[in-house]
Amino acid sequence: MQIVLKTLSPFINNRHSIIRLCLLVIICLNLLISVQAQAQTQTIRVFGPHSAIDPVHKYFIELTKLILSKTAKNHPTKIKLIENMDVTQGRLLRQFELNKADILWTATNIDREKRFLPIRIPLFKGLLGYRVALIRKDELEQFKKIKTPAQLKSLIACQGAHWPDSDILEDNGYLVSRVVHYDAMFKMLARKRCDYFPRGIFEAYVEQQSMQKQFPTLVVMDNFILHYKFPIYFFVRHGNEKLAQRLRQGLLMAQQDGSWLRLLKHHRVTKHLFPLSQWKNRHFFELTNNELPKETPVADKALWFNLKTGD
Repeated sequence: MQIVLKTLSPFINNRHSIIRLCLLVIICLNLLISVQAQAQTQTIRVFGPHSAIDPVHKYFIELTKLILSKTAKNHPTKIKLIENMDVTQGRLLRQFELNKADILWTATNIDREKRFLPIRIPLFKGLLGYRVALIRKDELEQFKKIKTPAQLKSLIACQGAHWPDSDILEDNGYLVSRVVHYDAMFKMLARKRCDYFPRGIFEAYVEQQSMQKQFPTLVVMDNFILHYKFPIYFFVRHGNEKLAQRLRQGLLMAQQDGSWLRLLKHHRVTKHLFPLSQWKNRHFFELTNNELPKETPVADKALWFNLKTGD
């Protein structure tokens, strides 16, 4: 401060100099405030979309921004996307272990909850566990005849090599062709290398629309719905309890004030699911998820949608 005053002292002897000095002080204070704000702003890294046809990624970005905004007064934040194009799910998990990102959203299982710290609030309120099928249009009538799990178990499902879904389907007696790359499953289905491609009920419709030009023969079959408890969570690495607590607090606040439900009802990926009562008359094939951690909050009905009852 003494250096500043010494530098400015020749200008303090007249009225105009005093005015200039005041302006200079104001500018310096604004710069100082700006620098401090930037220093306090937290950059949170998340993985970018894994494919050019990854419409669900935009939902997660909007949800992440929403819940972080709930605590932004004390924690100014900006989100940085980390390149993730064409990365398999297995490699993604390894990249997260290597501190390539701060937040990961993925479906849970026992292994993942050992490796990472879960925030046990389902980000789609359990909708990931309701699975409809992408099929070939010329087999639509054949699929409409399926009324029991036994009939479906004679057909082959395409599913991700590292997806917990593959284990769940196989544990329940379904035939699965495991595929490493996400985009390749659409190609395999179109080329009759498998019979159907189970997708989360919010995924199938937007994927079918996005892939319409490339694979015009693929349609969504939703006369029956596979169902198992299968939450998708935010995860952070062990030791980052501060960020975990912030995510948990933001999710609970967004649930309480209704902003999360509004996002679900208006987002491109999920808005077609409402009203939930439209799904009550479907055939539901129930599966057991043997990899569901015992800590899963299945008894908290506020965290889950129930398509069988329309709630």
